[in-house]
Amino acid sequence: MILYSRAGASVVRHEGVTYKPGPDGGFPFPDHVSDRLHPFAVHGQRQWETAVERQARENAEEMDRVRDPATLYEAVAKIVAAAEGRTEPKAEAPKGRSAKAVSAGR
Repeated sequence: MILYSRAGASVVRHEGVTYKPGPDGGFPFPDHVSDRLHPFAVHGQRQWETAVERQARENAEEMDRVRDPATLYEAVAKIVAAAEGRTEPKAEAPKGRSAKAVSAGR
């Protein structure tokens, strides 16, 4: 089973075998190792999670962040600032014609 460290582990040594994470940060443990590590917790905080648990946790954290009134206010303030700072685009002369010819109405 692939487990992801919530404590930032970069290597795990269990019964003399060293395990390193894959490219996505998940440790490919054999079942007997993952069965021992998965329920491990410190102060009620689980230290290892599966891909499904990780995705659910990240989604819940993102929803909490989005629902935060300060985050919403910041996003709206950025939109308003961008709208107020916008200037009308200048008309450019068509390619192949000089700016003088365009301004003279030719």
